[in-house]
Amino acid sequence: IPLFMMLIGKEAQKETDRQWKMLSRLSGHFYEVLQGLRILKAFGLSKRQGKIIRSISEQYAEATLRVLRIAFLSALVLEILATISTAVVAVQIGLRLMYGRMDFFSALFILILAPEFYFPLRQLGAAFHSGMEGISAAERIFVLLDTESAQVKRLPDAVRPDDLKGPIEFRDVAYSYQGGDRPSLDGVSFSIPWGSQTVLVGPSGAGKSTIFRLLLGFIRADSGIITVKGNLLESIDPEFWRTRITWIPQFPFLFNDTVAANLRIACPDASDDALIAAARQANADEFIRHLPDGYETRIGELGAKISGGQAQRLAIARAFLKDAPVLLLDEPTTNLDVANERLIRDALENLVANKTVVMIAHKRTTIQRADHILVLDQGKILQSGSQHVLTTEPGFYRRLMGLEGAQ
Repeated sequence: IPLFMMLIGKEAQKETDRQWKMLSRLSGHFYEVLQGLRILKAFGLSKRQGKIIRSISEQYAEATLRVLRIAFLSALVLEILATISTAVVAVQIGLRLMYGRMDFFSALFILILAPEFYFPLRQLGAAFHSGMEGISAAERIFVLLDTESAQVKRLPDAVRPDDLKGPIEFRDVAYSYQGGDRPSLDGVSFSIPWGSQTVLVGPSGAGKSTIFRLLLGFIRADSGIITVKGNLLESIDPEFWRTRITWIPQFPFLFNDTVAANLRIACPDASDDALIAAARQANADEFIRHLPDGYETRIGELGAKISGGQAQRLAIARAFLKDAPVLLLDEPTTNLDVANERLIRDALENLVANKTVVMIAHKRTTIQRADHILVLDQGKILQSGSQHVLTTEPGFYRRLMGLEGAQ
């Protein structure tokens, strides 16, 4: 019986692993569809995704039935073996009673005890099938827990300079992602003066986001150096550097928690008065107070219960709360209506004051406010200068902005 249980258990485990992979695929796809449901509806693709989910669900159902088939079959065979084994004992007892080799009391006692002898084996079989899902889930969790972070690690001799209020310089910086057909950055050099506003423009894949990732310390350049007021960026303690820098992405991440908790990510010890002050500066206080529980309202994962403009204003409020001297902005007004865009622009004008600002932008209204513009394409800087210079001289920037042929 134990040998049979081992053989059938291995096959059942394989099917359970296959079932969990199918469930992961289904849940992941379903989650992504929910996140992008508005876009799918806008482009008339929601019904197609419904068919895909139905197909994956059917595959998952088939995988589940295969697991149940093995589980029921093994339980049936186990019961049959236990019953046959008990019957064999009963036959042996009967023969011994017939030939007078065993008294009736002992025979009755053993006959009653025989089924109980196999009961722990039946319990073990049931427990094994119940635990298979837990084993499959645990294996997937441990894979995640054992995965090393790709984040740049702190060097043993990392420093924490007292003053970082100086220019940020890139000198012949190159970086290539694994599997990339060309370098994401190919020997770029530029300087960002302290307290200035620098805008990065260029088509998708030009290297703008790679510059942000380098500045945030998520990756380290393959060659070249990055300095902050003469200090090598890689020599600065990453955690210390990130206290001096704020990043507002195009789609800010908001946790399924209260408004206050999401704001305190920037400053865990912030008081209620500080939260309110930051929200007012970001033009967010008014809509927060109209939420059911105000600052204690749970906003759902990724801000599912608020609009995109409101989520962006919460991200700006976090930046006000942190008040870091270096600010990275990834076109925070993209895909917003006119009213929300105006509120965010007003908030950003106050936020960027007396800070070093590096911004990825595509809109002319955002670009024209910059002190300096860097034009990138295929990992190289093709042009640089002010808005006036770049719009008057022929080159890639004019084509990118659709100014070729303009009077």
